[in-house]
Amino acid sequence: MKHILTTIIALLLASTASAWSVREHATVAQIAERHLTPKAKELVCKYLDGRPMAYYASHADFFRNEMIVDIGFEPEEGSRRVVFPHTFHVDKNFNPYRDIVKKGERKPHGNMLYHLERIAKGLAENHATMNDSVRLVHLYLVIHGIGDMHSPMHMRFIGREPSLGTYKVLFGKGNKKRPVSYHGLWDARMISTIHPWSYRDMAELFDIYTEKEIKRFCKGDIYDWGKEVAVASFPLREYQEGDEIDEIAYRRKYQQFGEELLTKAGYRLAKVLNQILK
Repeated sequence: MKHILTTIIALLLASTASAWSVREHATVAQIAERHLTPKAKELVCKYLDGRPMAYYASHADFFRNEMIVDIGFEPEEGSRRVVFPHTFHVDKNFNPYRDIVKKGERKPHGNMLYHLERIAKGLAENHATMNDSVRLVHLYLVIHGIGDMHSPMHMRFIGREPSLGTYKVLFGKGNKKRPVSYHGLWDARMISTIHPWSYRDMAELFDIYTEKEIKRFCKGDIYDWGKEVAVASFPLREYQEGDEIDEIAYRRKYQQFGEELLTKAGYRLAKVLNQILK
């Protein structure tokens, strides 16, 4: 069974991820692992069968249709069990919704932060007694979700347009410009594709902040972090469908921003896991 799973993962690694690419997600997980408490590290190792967190960091993308969450109430239409969303919503003031209300009906289906909060709470209260497979899925979603919420194209700006970067832009220089999804540009092309390093190298190179800085980054909760990412990422929406983007100038302007987002995601993932696995 393990050989079959490994083969499936190897095939999927060659495909384009729908969030940060596999190396970015692995980098977030690796940075987090470097900052776990001894107790949390021991339990993560036990629950993940001795494998590093990076090994499972993209499972929520690879096996998306199997990552099912309970929305927490009986909706008027549809099932209360839905596929885990990879985006979250913010209002006009960039405050993340803690629930989604549309025409008077609660609809948190597309709100990743809502589900992350509930999954983390469930793990904190029950990880020691959970069924192994249920606990694994919960861990997959926390590890992956904290990374995804730091991707600049993973929030929906309610009342502001454009919301998600699903449109295509021309990225490159001169006659070598190529049409790419703006969302895909940030998820898979901005960081790991220009570095020759492994995810372990990236974690080592990005994890440069002092304990005081890390404490400042980790202040607050997932909703505070979501607002910070939304505010910082909104200016990226200055580019519209069909805009031509000079690759060299764009990377010079935003590459460090992307690397900082990955690093903060790693620190914050460690904070969440340390709180859960006491």
